[in-house]
Amino acid sequence: MKREIRKALLEKRDELIEKLARRTLAEEPGDQADLKSEISSISIYNTLLSEFKVSLTPAWVWPALLSSICVAVIGILWSVPVSHTDIAATLDTNCLRTNLAENWMIENVFRAPLMHFERLSTIKAPNLGISVDQNSGDAWLELQGGQVALQSLEVKKGSFIELLGGDKEVDLFASRGSLTGKITITGKILVLAGPKSGEVSTRNSFDFDIPETIEFSVEDPSGVPTEISVHSPVNWSLSRPRVSDVSFVREEVSGAAQHTLTSGIKAGSIRFNDASWPVLELHEGDLLKVNRTNWSRFDVRGDGNLMHVTVNGRVGSVTIGDSDTKKDMVPSYLEYLYNRKSLTFFWTAIVFLWGVIWRICKTLFG
Repeated sequence: MKREIRKALLEKRDELIEKLARRTLAEEPGDQADLKSEISSISIYNTLLSEFKVSLTPAWVWPALLSSICVAVIGILWSVPVSHTDIAATLDTNCLRTNLAENWMIENVFRAPLMHFERLSTIKAPNLGISVDQNSGDAWLELQGGQVALQSLEVKKGSFIELLGGDKEVDLFASRGSLTGKITITGKILVLAGPKSGEVSTRNSFDFDIPETIEFSVEDPSGVPTEISVHSPVNWSLSRPRVSDVSFVREEVSGAAQHTLTSGIKAGSIRFNDASWPVLELHEGDLLKVNRTNWSRFDVRGDGNLMHVTVNGRVGSVTIGDSDTKKDMVPSYLEYLYNRKSLTFFWTAIVFLWGVIWRICKTLFG
């Protein structure tokens, strides 16, 4: 409105000035009273124009600027992924790898007729006449027959764990951290042990009615992982380790120094609770990694020749594919906010849109 008033004042003043100029050029000054009145009118117009200040910014600038800001904010919210997402994943695999975020203690998980242990530092069982203390960490132990139970296993925080579940066998590999464990044996047992691979220092058969205990440890882990092989385990389930990253691959060596990663996934699905995406179906051979799983619930149990794994809760991200084809499966902030459908988000959007419309109308129509 102010802009239109100023424009009308300018037109009136210019019209009066032009009229007076034409009369002067034609040497027709007219009545002195009329001349003074017209000059006074021009002075009044100038005074009004000097007092009646209007922003020189074009009318379209503010709406355009505001619209640009809105588009930029929406673009950022659409393109930037959230720092964490909530998932519910279920899958069947024959391998997994992870890093421990906390000390991990498992108790009475594995029971089997045969267990084999490689790359241990110490093996102690006084009642069985076994005492191996090998600083190089090359000691081994094998227990055959009867009832063998891994009574406890404690692995330190920061250790790297690899779990392989195959046909009638589960292999657990641990490296980068110390560990201790206890085994109980009953019945007719063949015990074999040695200070390093290829050497047998103990080979005895026992028949125990009362469980006997064997203790082992790895004090100074080397780059080569400690291996625990459990043959024909019965109904095993791990006690929810707190882990930082989980991938479902195994490393295979082919040829000279050629390492390839092979997926162990057979089937599965992932639901993203923070997005309205459809359930992501996993297929055999998918290279899957779940990052920053410290605060999620992680469960693993035996399921025939495979392992059944569930991950529920907050994770950092989910990636599918190798280094060349990797795809991040994480919702953006816009998808996250939309999926929350909270009253706060709803009313904030309404107030924001109302403010934009009001500003545009006020600018255009005064």
